[in-house]
Amino acid sequence: MIVWDVYGATDHRPGWLGAVRDARPVRWWQRSGWGSKLYHGLGLCLWLTRRGLPRAIELLRVAKRRNVRLIHTNIRIGHDREGILAAWLGRLPCVCHIRHQETLGCFDRLLARTVSRFIYISQAVRESHLKSGVPAGKGRIVYNGLNIAAFTAGLDTERGRAILGQSLKTQVVGMVGRLDTWKGHEVFLRAMAILRQTHPAVKAVIVGDPPPDRSNYRRQLELLSEELHLDDVVSFLPFQADVPAVMSALDVLVLASTSPEPFGRVIIEAMAAGKPVIAVDSGAAREILEDGQQGLLVDAGDDVALARAAARLLSDSDLAQSMGRLARLRVAERFGADRYLAGVQATYREILESPSVVARD
Repeated sequence: MIVWDVYGATDHRPGWLGAVRDARPVRWWQRSGWGSKLYHGLGLCLWLTRRGLPRAIELLRVAKRRNVRLIHTNIRIGHDREGILAAWLGRLPCVCHIRHQETLGCFDRLLARTVSRFIYISQAVRESHLKSGVPAGKGRIVYNGLNIAAFTAGLDTERGRAILGQSLKTQVVGMVGRLDTWKGHEVFLRAMAILRQTHPAVKAVIVGDPPPDRSNYRRQLELLSEELHLDDVVSFLPFQADVPAVMSALDVLVLASTSPEPFGRVIIEAMAAGKPVIAVDSGAAREILEDGQQGLLVDAGDDVALARAAARLLSDSDLAQSMGRLARLRVAERFGADRYLAGVQATYREILESPSVVARD
């Protein structure tokens, strides 16, 4: 038996399409009510004829050659339409793994009806589908899993501090992850400017790279850091492959996203390393940690609250260590790779052992 995991492919649009889309009459057309509906309807027809259906048919040919019994798509409906269409055309069961919040339009709501089961990485993600009319009983929450042993066995804090360029005696607060405009790095920098007033020796690190379409974002953050006089406080580092070492080197991890996180994997990575987390009280963060237990939750965009939370943890080592211990226990209970695997496998069994699929075989 083969279960096929399908990721969406990059859309290579013809060069002239962008010029047409940005033309003034077309922009005016998009802003009008009926024009917007017609514009998106024509866009969907164009996508179906030149990309959606041809790719779905080709995927189905490959699936038949490989005797695929189930197709598993792995981002969101709007990203994985070809895989869902291929499953529908071939009368194959389809599992849609939803990793982002999305609002479904008419076409995607129709596609959702053809999906056998949804797997949601958090309740926050599931809620976006419920609001779009997807039946509650059609999906289950399977939280992202982690190889916990990598964050608990043989952690080398000294090596982690060397990666960050920090002394073992220094208190370090950090953000780890992609440099994107909604991740709240500006809020973090402003909070660090407030924090240094009470903790002048604190150091902050921002670890990660921007996506290709925002390559200048790091420079924008560096300029803001200079404007806030944080040159001697904040260090910017590129993506680091040894995430356990990086997490072991932090005293506090911060997730300052200004938009709700679908999950926030860095939260469980820091928790597995025994570190307290400060996260925004939105999205999946409130599902992962309990405020005052494994870390602290603050309102999105509130740099003052973020600075106060960091000061509280840096000033009370007993509290920080207690939260770190509770964090490690919570990850072991809820976010291990074994629980993730069991959830996905249970979804497969429900589908593949159902009478309709057995009869079809």
